[in-house]
Amino acid sequence: MFDNAKEVYLLASLFPLHKSSSLSQSNQVLIINLYNCAKESLTLPEAKYLTGWAHGKEALKNGSYDTQKGSFYVNCDFYHGAEHSKSFGNALSEYPELTASNVWPPEDLLPGFRQCFEELCSLVIDTAVLVARACDRYAVSEIEGYEPGYLQRVVRTSATTKARLLHYYPSQANAQLDRRTTNDEMLDQGEQELDTWCTTHIDHGCLTGLTSAVYIDESAHPPTLAPSQASSCPPATLPFLPSAPDPDSGLYIRSRTGAITKVKIPSDCLAFQTGETLQLITGGKFQAVPHFVRGSVDGGQVARNTLAVFTQPGLEETVDHETGKTV
Repeated sequence: MFDNAKEVYLLASLFPLHKSSSLSQSNQVLIINLYNCAKESLTLPEAKYLTGWAHGKEALKNGSYDTQKGSFYVNCDFYHGAEHSKSFGNALSEYPELTASNVWPPEDLLPGFRQCFEELCSLVIDTAVLVARACDRYAVSEIEGYEPGYLQRVVRTSATTKARLLHYYPSQANAQLDRRTTNDEMLDQGEQELDTWCTTHIDHGCLTGLTSAVYIDESAHPPTLAPSQASSCPPATLPFLPSAPDPDSGLYIRSRTGAITKVKIPSDCLAFQTGETLQLITGGKFQAVPHFVRGSVDGGQVARNTLAVFTQPGLEETVDHETGKTV
């Protein structure tokens, strides 16, 4: 699949360290916000809550707002060493959710978080470039007139790639699920009764890079700081559970035939799923993958942390060559 085995080896050797640190620190970002240590500086309503910290701002299909997870969004134009003001020009005001400058927890509250996060996201994008190369090979063989290397170029050069560090809160709603429900019964029961941590949706970009999730027992490690600790540095890492207490919780995808499958990403691996823009670019040869996250039923106060990196075209990139449509 990949031409350069050395590239793959180097990426694989760096991944576990960066992943462990960043996903552990996502709980610390939550701590900082709970105690308002830096909440105002980490929340950007002017960027539609799609840069920095967001909780309860995402509207669901039924009109309610998602309070099951908190998100820390980062724009990834640092991948090119570029400043937003230099990268986007007049688009700064038109697309603030994609062009706003990043905000970071204060270094004294979370030492090394920014560096580790940027390095992990850069590693995910580097890997996405290799995956895009393989996708291009398939597209060239299957799609008449497909531009060789198109997706690889888009993933490598885009300044609008977005990272989302996710913290799924322990939820009492999950306890209402029937623990006896099996995966084979999902189609009959309906996804809306199972997607308690994240409702069924598709991603809008080209390729989404995903780390495996880590689980933290918040009854043993509550996401709180005593008032005397509010100005001190939280611990650098938190102990992860070896696996989810509920083996049926986690990420699920729905295939083209409607089959629902639980996705199990090894702890030292990345996974990639296809999004709506890639479906448009390839005329449906690649299709966006509907997916949802099922909460833990019998896992107590268990939280889930993960990272998604959405590689998406630049603002002026043509994604439909028949109509000339851009992003």
